[in-house]
Amino acid sequence: MRTYRSCAWIFSLALASAAGAAAAADTDVVVSKDAAAPKPVLPSVSDLLDASGITATGYVSGTYSFQSYSASGVPAPKDTNSFILQQAAFTLAKQPTSGFGALVNVIAGQNIYTANYSYAGASKTSTQFQLAQGYVQYIGGPFTVIAGKFVTLAGAEVLASTGNTNITRSLLYSYEPVTHTGVRVTYAATDQISLIIGANNGWIYSDETANGTGKTLEAGAAWTPSKAFSWTLQGYYGEDTTFAGTTAHHTLLDTVATWNVNSALSLVGSVDYGSVDHSAFGPGLGNADWYGVAVYVNYALNDLWRVSGRGEYFDDRKGYLTGVGTGLNPITGQKLYEGTVDLGYDPVKNVELRLEGRYDSYEVNSIKVVQGWLEALYKF
Repeated sequence: MRTYRSCAWIFSLALASAAGAAAAADTDVVVSKDAAAPKPVLPSVSDLLDASGITATGYVSGTYSFQSYSASGVPAPKDTNSFILQQAAFTLAKQPTSGFGALVNVIAGQNIYTANYSYAGASKTSTQFQLAQGYVQYIGGPFTVIAGKFVTLAGAEVLASTGNTNITRSLLYSYEPVTHTGVRVTYAATDQISLIIGANNGWIYSDETANGTGKTLEAGAAWTPSKAFSWTLQGYYGEDTTFAGTTAHHTLLDTVATWNVNSALSLVGSVDYGSVDHSAFGPGLGNADWYGVAVYVNYALNDLWRVSGRGEYFDDRKGYLTGVGTGLNPITGQKLYEGTVDLGYDPVKNVELRLEGRYDSYEVNSIKVVQGWLEALYKF
């Protein structure tokens, strides 16, 4: 009888414990149902842009530089050293593979290289704010049409600091157009060949308004037979304003060849020829012309370090672009030489540090310029 009562007592205790556990479990469920629901996660700006097909990119470039001058027969400028905000740029674009799209590129800085003939007369001290590019595009089949303001076809170097292997721009870049305002049509004839034609307001001083009664015609061809080699040929011809404020026809022919020898070594060559049918020299003195050659060598030492070299020769035969021939009879030409070496270091993916040494020599007045540059470049 005691054994039976003990078993019954134990059995009753077990049932009570089970019931309590079940009640506790029910209580837990009720509590979890009464708990606050998690807040919805809002999409980030980048998520919204990606979903809409819009890309947002940019970069900031700052430099410290030292420049030393010497000359014969004329006073040499004082040596200078300065911190400069080169470029702070932002690009917003929606460029689908077909149909309509658009691109807006804004650049601010103290030395942004957007002024045409920047080397000859652009201010490099005051902070500037410019709409470097702003255009609408339409892609239909093999044709791409853009209308607005866009970068030039000419030259091996580009407006954006991120697109060049050297800190400073070349002599050729300095006497090439930078941007144009007009219309451009590109026809992809094959996977390897593209043909380009367009019309714009010109490329002397400012391209945003028409200088004179005429327009400038642009034409180009690009050939890319493989990933290792590419070649482009482009030309500009039209009526524009001379440096003296008169109207004349200007011509520029430019070609660029790029050879990626291997994954580490690339070679680039660029040649320019330009002319104006009459210039600031006065009646009866004929036209002026110029030509230049630039060669680039880029070598990646490893994933973090690279070295880049550039050598140039520029012949301003009558001194029209450099200004040494103006008002002189006989007209004096100017020959320019330039050599640059850069060392680049990428400590992380979006940051590059560059160190540059540059030497320029101008034949007239034996002008010599020695420059040293340090640049920090951040991309986002």
